[in-house]
Amino acid sequence: MPAITLVYLLLILAAVVLFALHYIAQWRFTVLMRRRYPNHWKTIIEADTGRLQGLANYGRVRRVLKSDAPALLDDAALLRWQGWWRRTPWLAWPCWFAALALQWWALRHG
Repeated sequence: MPAITLVYLLLILAAVVLFALHYIAQWRFTVLMRRRYPNHWKTIIEADTGRLQGLANYGRVRRVLKSDAPALLDDAALLRWQGWWRRTPWLAWPCWFAALALQWWALRHG
């Protein structure tokens, strides 16, 4: 297998793993919030309407992850998963674009 093909496959694999880790980090953050801070979790999921709404809850959790609010709880595990959630797209996109650039280069130079 040529080296360029191996680099291409590794870049694609890295991007897929990092994008998956982005969603795993959100899921782990949610699980930890639900278990350790049920009152705060209830505030997040019942924000405006007082009832559960799937997609709205997803959006509210993302807003919490984007904010600095989890730092107020002083929970290292929550902050670690929030950090992974924030960093993984910034690591995955360059891998993805580099793989696309390699693919474009390989098609042009046969």
